Amino acid sequence: MTEANSGTKQLLLPGLSEMAHPGLPARARLERLLEHPRAAEIVAQLPVQEVYYLVKEIGLADAGELLALASPEQVQGCLDLDVWDKDRLDITRLRPWFEVMLEEFLPNRMLRVLEGLDIELLALWLRRTCRIYDRTLEEEVEEHLNRPRYSTPDTFFVVEFLPETDASTALTLERLLDRLYDVDQQFVRRLLLEAKWGLETELEETAYRWRRGRLEDLGFVEYFEAIGVYATIDPAKAKGAAAIDWRPRGPREGAVVLPVPVADAFTDGSFFAAVFASIRDESFAQDVAEALLALVNRVLSADRADPAEPDEVRAVSSRALATLSLGLEYLAEGSVEAAQAVLARTPLVTIFRVGFSLTAELGRLAQRVYQRGIDDPNLDPLLAKRPLFPRAFDTPPFAGGRPFRSLADVAAVRQYLETNYGALLAEAN
Repeated sequence: MTEANSGTKQLLLPGLSEMAHPGLPARARLERLLEHPRAAEIVAQLPVQEVYYLVKEIGLADAGELLALASPEQVQGCLDLDVWDKDRLDITRLRPWFEVMLEEFLPNRMLRVLEGLDIELLALWLRRTCRIYDRTLEEEVEEHLNRPRYSTPDTFFVVEFLPETDASTALTLERLLDRLYDVDQQFVRRLLLEAKWGLETELEETAYRWRRGRLEDLGFVEYFEAIGVYATIDPAKAKGAAAIDWRPRGPREGAVVLPVPVADAFTDGSFFAAVFASIRDESFAQDVAEALLALVNRVLSADRADPAEPDEVRAVSSRALATLSLGLEYLAEGSVEAAQAVLARTPLVTIFRVGFSLTAELGRLAQRVYQRGIDDPNLDPLLAKRPLFPRAFDTPPFAGGRPFRSLADVAAVRQYLETNYGALLAEAN
């Protein structure tokens, strides 16, 4: 591990510390990565989200060299994040990815990547854009329709593009099928038959089910499961709770690398960041980082945030880490040394819930004031669904709110409420 400028440990692969730390522009990170003598090895071990956010930040059109080094699993993960709108496949987002792959990938590389993708995804794209005639069954092409067509090199199929399919998509699909026929006729025949005979609803449901499973492995669980991260808990009782052995068993596949939008949240000098920087046990630090990434992804799901938007991920990551830091500071009573012991015996989700519960209680107090007909703009941020610290209490003061970052923030708001509304709140009790 290396030390970042903020004093916070970075979870980076050897040779990556100067290429992926927070604050370095995406294009500079990519250039340094591609220039590295072990670029292929490093890219192969990057988490799906880091590959995806790099692509998004530099632009897909300029990401060909990066994708050329990515594994089929990483490419599938990028598509999981980018080409779906909730549970529906958005085929308009597929073409740009395949245009880049057609430009950058050699034929065998293209085949290896496509074999790693869900065939239902590819078949659904074809089914929504084409009508496929199987000439081995002597199906007659309806020539009078005068639509653009592509005849496969083996003469087994005729692919007729539907009227709603734009010329760019038709050209991309033609190039893709040609490329596949050059390297593996059996694969492309199987794909065309899947697209011809598969029911559209079943193809989409199956592709979505595979996608959902992969996202759940990253921590992106369904909303109704994820929302439990915001279930309030008695902070005092959590302090005395029995230890839970939450650390994963067995060997780790590789080093944990926090995606940059998540790692950026470490630059705020939080209590959690200080605790994390103090960890000397590499294995424990990796376990904490892995749990942190799963927690952030769960919060993204609970907030119904779009994991495909790096800026949104940054904002949610910052708030999640601040809430986690607040809970950890409370449970450890501000001691960095004690906090390591808390991390070892307490799941990060529980620590997060403690932090959120501290802010939720302040939100409930502010709500009581509001319900008594008192309009205090200083309390408006506390009335949010996820209560925020009123920046009016910052030095210097600002408008709006920000995440609670420390017990000092909690104490400042509580003192304001008690000083100005103590009698009213006592009556409400």
